[in-house]
Amino acid sequence: GFSNPFGKKEAVAPKKVAPAPKKGGFSNPFGKKAAPPAKKAAPPAKKPFGKKAPVKKAPVKKAPAKNSKKAGAELAKWYGNERKLYLPAGLLNLKDDVPSYLDGSLAGDYGFDPLKLGEEGKIDKYRIAEVIHARWAMLAIPGILIPEALGVPGGVWTETGKVFLEGNAGRPDFLQNPILFAVIQIGLFIGVEGYRSGKLDAPSGFVPFKGTFEGSDFAGLDPINPGGPLDFFNVAATPEDLALLKVKEIKNGRLAMIAMLGFFVQGAVTAEGPAANWGKHVANPFAYNFITITAVDRTPVL
Repeated sequence: GFSNPFGKKEAVAPKKVAPAPKKGGFSNPFGKKAAPPAKKAAPPAKKPFGKKAPVKKAPVKKAPAKNSKKAGAELAKWYGNERKLYLPAGLLNLKDDVPSYLDGSLAGDYGFDPLKLGEEGKIDKYRIAEVIHARWAMLAIPGILIPEALGVPGGVWTETGKVFLEGNAGRPDFLQNPILFAVIQIGLFIGVEGYRSGKLDAPSGFVPFKGTFEGSDFAGLDPINPGGPLDFFNVAATPEDLALLKVKEIKNGRLAMIAMLGFFVQGAVTAEGPAANWGKHVANPFAYNFITITAVDRTPVL
């Protein structure tokens, strides 16, 4: 130190203050620098605001093996040697009791042909006739029931011709002219049967949901079940679907033909339409039925 001539005390020099330890660290008594604290991991980058990008999912592949196996099991009920027959297996022998031409290749083949109508290659001809009649019957059933139920003039099928001939159908004369309708129907039938049988070349045209088609698109197709352009809703997309639909069609068609036979009998016995017969039967089933209608009055007359 040294003396101060002015008599004033010297200011004491400030002591060095040790720097405060950093957060997360500690003082090192040995004088060595402490290792810097580990840096925190950077937060993940935020995704930009907006809609999430669509995630493409791998297309799920269908299992064709299971579907084809199921379809094959279903087809085996109606086609081939294991198909259903008109009698149980214990009462019917496929080799001895079923004609050889009923080999299970046709839809609805139950092995039933007691009159041997399909012999000598006639089975294909009769199959075409059966399918056509079945389709007409399926159209005729609603065509008979609906007009009668709605009360349309001439709606009772047993009186339709009479009403039109007498001009009582409540329509303009040209719409109830039987000659005009006969000419139109004959012309349409000639065209339809000509195209179906192949005697006329199929024309080009347009169908809903499929657009235009050419007449050549029908080449090689089944004339009874052509499908192709006429399958508007693509219900017979596979051969298995078409085979099952053939079975459903012929079963419903046979039922419709039996129902049409019932309409004929009812009309001849009661002189009324099926809707009137059904309404009377539902109203009083025990008093109006086949037995009471056909019963003979045996009350003695004096």
